[in-house]
Amino acid sequence: MTTLGEHQAAQTGEYLSRMQPSLDGFYTSPLRRAKETAAIIGSKLSKTPEVKNGIQEVEGLEVVALTVLETLSIFDFVEDYLDAHAGKPIHWPIQGRVSKAIIEMVEAHPNQRIVAVAHAGTISSVLAWAFPEQRLQWWTTLVGNCSLTRLRVDGAQIELLSVNETQHLVAEITTVQPPDRAVQVTKQVMKTVKPTAKAPNAK
Repeated sequence: MTTLGEHQAAQTGEYLSRMQPSLDGFYTSPLRRAKETAAIIGSKLSKTPEVKNGIQEVEGLEVVALTVLETLSIFDFVEDYLDAHAGKPIHWPIQGRVSKAIIEMVEAHPNQRIVAVAHAGTISSVLAWAFPEQRLQWWTTLVGNCSLTRLRVDGAQIELLSVNETQHLVAEITTVQPPDRAVQVTKQVMKTVKPTAKAPNAK
């Protein structure tokens, strides 16, 4: 991790440490850079992050499967399946494993606050799962390094509170990490999806 990345992670940890009520669950993707970021954030929270399999970045073969199923989403029954499983367990590339992990974390901390450190592709997949009619927008949205995306979860009901929140970072060091190749390919795939409704406003 670069010195800049370390500084961003430290600022994020300091910001989260001042939040009330305090955090109860603290998780990280199993990927190295996410774990390094989470360790620095955790040092400011006096918490050790728990590695959570399932919230790692998009993987190559998932892109192929996503291409096939998104092509099939021109049929109403496929689109209906995505709508019916928003906020619920789903069998779908990327979103399937990520949603399973999210549900497990939320169920482990009922009515509590949790943080999960993950890469941009994971964030996009969570938003695409929760708000499937806007998944084109979420897959093509860039988020800054150490930005915060907030959700309020009540069972299968998910409310979007913010996306790409960076006010806790010094403006001069706000950066966006270029997406890796798998995420870039995924974004291109999603651009082939028919335009959908406008995304819900963050509160």
